Amino acid sequence: MPTIHTYDARTREYLKTVDWTPPNEWVALPADATTLQPPAQREGFACVLNLAGDIWEHIEDHRGKAGYVEGQPHTVRDLGPLPAGWSTTAPEVPLADTKAAKRAEITAGHDAALAGVVAISDPTPTVVAVEAALLATTDPTGLDYARQKLAARRAELEAQVEAATTAEAVMAVVVSYPV
Repeated sequence: MPTIHTYDARTREYLKTVDWTPPNEWVALPADATTLQPPAQREGFACVLNLAGDIWEHIEDHRGKAGYVEGQPHTVRDLGPLPAGWSTTAPEVPLADTKAAKRAEITAGHDAALAGVVAISDPTPTVVAVEAALLATTDPTGLDYARQKLAARRAELEAQVEAATTAEAVMAVVVSYPV
């Protein structure tokens, strides 16, 4: 009963060692198997059989590591060295970009809150427009009050963003509106 060593068909990475009995005398080895003994495992490396099938090689194994390549998020999926431009440090986002993103979040929150005040059950654009018109004719003071409260909160949030001197301070601004 020979001992064989199986490997992954795509990566040729060592999988396991098993005792194997050929089903017929004319069967030499199953697919993706060899009798060549793999070397001892090394931390951070995978044992890979070369294409000729005569040498096991230690190949760097960083699969699953998350980081950045040229500033873009990247997760390593293949065997081999880390890609060129690899970093585990997130790229620094310019403060102006962080503030612009937070301002957009503030505006979207304001618009959603106003839509919720006007059309609580179904804040689709058409319903919001119709309900706002109805509210303006039936309770103009209530609509003005809601608009003023939401506008004041938006101004407060925008002032916090403008006063922030770091991206962390900008991200700490919690966008919320009273509804």
